[in-house]
Amino acid sequence: MNDINNKTYPLPGMVFREELKSDLEFILKDKVDRITSTGFDLLIELPPENLYVVVKELKENPRLRANIFGGMNTCKSNKRNFLLVNLRSAYNDLSVLLKMKMQSDDIETSYIETADILGEFYKAAAFYKGVSRIAGCDFNIEIPPGILDGLDCFDIDIYADEDKVKEAWIDTCVSKVLDYEFYRDMKIYNLIAIISRFDWKAGIFPELCLCSAIEELLKLKLTRRAQYIRMLLCELFRISNHLYFILNICNILQYDIGYSMCHLERERILGLIETITGSRVVPNFIRIGGVKRNIEEETLSDIRKNLPLLFENIRRIEKIMMDDFLIIERLENIGIISKNIALEYGVTGPNLRASGVRNDLRKDNDFISYRDLSFTTPVGREGDCLERVIIRFREIFQSLKLVNQIINNFPEGDYIKKINLPHLEFQPGVISQDIECPHGIFKIYMEVGERNIDSLVIKGPSVNSLIMGEEIIKGESLEDIDLILMSLDISPGEIMSAQYKTEY
Repeated sequence: MNDINNKTYPLPGMVFREELKSDLEFILKDKVDRITSTGFDLLIELPPENLYVVVKELKENPRLRANIFGGMNTCKSNKRNFLLVNLRSAYNDLSVLLKMKMQSDDIETSYIETADILGEFYKAAAFYKGVSRIAGCDFNIEIPPGILDGLDCFDIDIYADEDKVKEAWIDTCVSKVLDYEFYRDMKIYNLIAIISRFDWKAGIFPELCLCSAIEELLKLKLTRRAQYIRMLLCELFRISNHLYFILNICNILQYDIGYSMCHLERERILGLIETITGSRVVPNFIRIGGVKRNIEEETLSDIRKNLPLLFENIRRIEKIMMDDFLIIERLENIGIISKNIALEYGVTGPNLRASGVRNDLRKDNDFISYRDLSFTTPVGREGDCLERVIIRFREIFQSLKLVNQIINNFPEGDYIKKINLPHLEFQPGVISQDIECPHGIFKIYMEVGERNIDSLVIKGPSVNSLIMGEEIIKGESLEDIDLILMSLDISPGEIMSAQYKTEY
């Protein structure tokens, strides 16, 4: 096991992907142009006319069973427009990216035609057809501005019978952002500085995902101290994100005591983060080969002193909320996400675990150095709003446990491997990287030249959760819609970055 952990031998997941690559090359044969390994995914390049046959084989072949639709994104490579489709399997480690060239003269039509083909196999693909499917809506629900962060990056149109939702359509066109051209001619260290804005609730994770992808391309192994600093920040940001989730739930319920207490404890966490990184929201702290600066013993001592207080106060918040009959009554049995629905829509993270699926990249993959630490992955059963709140509390306590292990076993050594970024040259290639962020699996896909990033696609977990929102609010009361959608923990930065744009 030590040899495996030190990467003397390939990990079981890597072996499986290599075997699967050989199987796919045999099964798909002349239907695809090329199959390559990109790290976490297998990249399958194929002509658009073979999409139906390939997707049918991937989903129905008992060896593959790609039953999860991860999403669609556009990208530009070598001045050509391409479409990326992510498909995964709930039964094995299969995760593939289908890459197809789009017709440059009519991008939107090509995009919608692809969504139509995928819609024959995956219900969630209907979301990508655009707002043209909105027809006969009764009204548009307007969320009061300034109070519900996460519900201000989309519109929702409702067809209702009295106070019950019959159909719902979510439209993200309200999100106005730059497309993926923003990274062109940008230096890598400048990209690291702004990429955290794609998830401003937990900004360390986009930085970590980007730097990890580049490190994978360079085959760069980090020092243990750098790994532990990264894990410490990940867990602090995870606690901050989950507390923010709970206080937003309290805000909707007008539960002022829980709202204020969560704010106080989140401020305590943000203060610790600011001590380490110098920032509370946009850390700009992760670097290729390690982190920006070291953590002093005084900072570790400060974290150590705050841990018992954090645990006690958050436990008190949980007890106050879970002992309140009115809160339980309000959250229970609404917005139910069954296991099958969660998998069908490609949901990940706490929303998936609340539905009874034990999936966590910190456990399942070779992610930083979490294999050195002892923790459990909380799993629920009901999949309703109450279960999603309970899962957040349980994950906070597991993160506190992880922070305690990290600071009490902090290794010595360097915090970064020195790299001359202005003179850094890559071996041209393709890489995809997944990490477990507080909302689920955050993904980056990159095509890299010798000195620059040729193509970049960012995919956050909030997109799939939002798509599923159309399904789970059907049959619910109109007064519960904002509560159900807030329980999905939508990060606006991820929705804005995923928006499809027809202008290039």
